[in-house]
Amino acid sequence: MIRPVLMRLSAFVLTLLAASAVLFVTINVIPGSAAKAALGIDATAQAIQRFEAQNGLDRPLIAQYLEWLGRIFHGDFGRSFQNGVAIGPELLKRLPVTLELATLAFIIANAIAIPLGAWAARRHQRSSDRSITFLATILGAIPNFWLATLLVLVFTLKLRWLPPGGFTPLAVNPWMNLKQMIMPAFSLGLVSSALLIRIMRASMLEVLSTDYIRTATAKGAGGVVVVLRHALRNALIPYLNVAAVEFGFLFGSVVVIEDIFLLPGVGSFVLVGIINRDYPVLLAGALAITVFVLTVNLLVDLFAGLLDPRHVKARSA
Repeated sequence: MIRPVLMRLSAFVLTLLAASAVLFVTINVIPGSAAKAALGIDATAQAIQRFEAQNGLDRPLIAQYLEWLGRIFHGDFGRSFQNGVAIGPELLKRLPVTLELATLAFIIANAIAIPLGAWAARRHQRSSDRSITFLATILGAIPNFWLATLLVLVFTLKLRWLPPGGFTPLAVNPWMNLKQMIMPAFSLGLVSSALLIRIMRASMLEVLSTDYIRTATAKGAGGVVVVLRHALRNALIPYLNVAAVEFGFLFGSVVVIEDIFLLPGVGSFVLVGIINRDYPVLLAGALAITVFVLTVNLLVDLFAGLLDPRHVKARSA
């Protein structure tokens, strides 16, 4: 068990280094000038040259990357080009907001996907199966920002049940926090459930067609018992791997949703960096999202190994 874990940790570090290099190069070669964005469109050539020299933007890209990576290892994410604010503390302050939003959305997505996907598989090729599959197709075609706007129109402007946005920490006022987070979480979770419904259905269908399920059924086990006691646990193993990736997508797809609902999270932080060509802010936010996605995938991979030791042996072979 120790050897596969060490191999996964090594792969995690190498993947993270590769991802950081890709992020750094991609962000630095996109069109636009960080100096002009920070100094304004009327900045002189001398001012731009001085700004680039002060921030190391005139040096070769590989030298910039190595210096940036060295600072990251020491916990220094740099300062914003726009206002000189230290990025590390700001990122730590915003991270719980995005984490709460992604977690609530993930809970909503799984609360929808697991029972519907399992029921569709149990009722394979019947009307309920076709209805659930059709519903998943419709949900997958809905843009989450459109759904977010529709929710605001209905529950804020029409019914006046929920606030249009803002954020209150959970520790300060749990009820207000829930009221402010439920619409953004639902707009993300409902759309995300579309893929998870199909994955759960396919995984459950595969398990229900195995010999041991047929044996349990032949011995007189009821349909609910077969699904809950025998099939669901094994069906969750491949489902969890996809769900982990989807959780990462949720964490990384909060940019527009946080902007719509005025949530001070990592997504809105990254959006400001994109608009202002603020490379340190954009790099720090993108790296935080990448680290989170890779960490979740690692933890779920290890958890899947605990559910089924054959999973670990297969991955380490």
